[in-house]
Amino acid sequence: MPPSAKPYRRFKARGSGKSAEGIDGLRQLTEGVGRAERASPAPDPDPWAPPPERRWWSLRGIGAWAWTWRVASVLVLGLVAWGVFGFLSVRGAVSEANARVTPAAKAALSPAGPLLSAPQNTLVIGIDARPGETRSRADSIMVMRTDPGAGKVKWLSIPRDFRVDLPGVGTEKINSAYWFAGQKGTINAVRDLTGLPIHHVIVVRFNGVKRMVDDLGGITVNNPTALKNCPYSGGTTVSFPQGQVQLDGERALQFVRVRKCDDDFHRAARQQAFVTGLKAKMASVTGVPFSPWNGAAAIRAIGTDMGVSDLVKLGWLQWRLQSSSDDRIVLAGMPRTVGGVSYVVGEPDLDEQQLAEFVRR
Repeated sequence: MPPSAKPYRRFKARGSGKSAEGIDGLRQLTEGVGRAERASPAPDPDPWAPPPERRWWSLRGIGAWAWTWRVASVLVLGLVAWGVFGFLSVRGAVSEANARVTPAAKAALSPAGPLLSAPQNTLVIGIDARPGETRSRADSIMVMRTDPGAGKVKWLSIPRDFRVDLPGVGTEKINSAYWFAGQKGTINAVRDLTGLPIHHVIVVRFNGVKRMVDDLGGITVNNPTALKNCPYSGGTTVSFPQGQVQLDGERALQFVRVRKCDDDFHRAARQQAFVTGLKAKMASVTGVPFSPWNGAAAIRAIGTDMGVSDLVKLGWLQWRLQSSSDDRIVLAGMPRTVGGVSYVVGEPDLDEQQLAEFVRR
């Protein structure tokens, strides 16, 4: 075969000759093929191919189990956050409350056993300073007895005008013990009068009652006796119907302080009703989500020797133990004037019976 002879023919676009039209024709042909490929239907997915990787936070296409553990994780994290922030709130309030109790008062307290198993007496003192005075008197004196074995919470109120002998002072009303010797003096006066050991103390300044109740969103009390147009401080009058009464902070303060229409015995009964209503509000089911913050609001209004652990235990006992009207006692006495001073003079035999009932299991 001659060297010039070729076994093939050179491809040439039809009608192209030697011009650039041949290249253009080839380009058009190539583009036509691409369009045809794009227009063709997509192949079926490979059933054996592994599924695409899903991000951990994606909720697309997840099953019931995946939903369950994700929701459970959110709830657990929320519960942990609730506990941590609630504890921090309560701990800060307790630290402030502990600083309000004097070292002398703490030293005057009797040794306490386990709060969740042993009966304990907590002295609750409500104090209020008169205008222009720098020292306070005990305007309200109550002993709260928690008895887990008997399943009871009991209250013993001591009228503020109860006649007692104060060491180094002489015959005085028991509310003056706070004036002369502060928290320690009141602890000793109550112990000497009743013979009860005092294991813990809670001091409530009446000015703090208003804020505490408002922070809780108000409370409901069961008023034992009606009051109508009763004189109150500032030249005003207050009225409270018998039965269920809704109280905001200002009305709560009036409820526990008013006394000119009856006597200290009725006033003590109202104060016990207030404490019962306060306990019910803090222990209510609707208040459970806010219980740490409700507890912190109440603690900020008091001074106490109890730490976080004991206050949590006390709250648990208040929720679990029962308290009926028979468990709320006002120490008996007769109003008398001695040396031109009005007192409540105790009745020894009846008082002894009441105290025996108070500690009976």
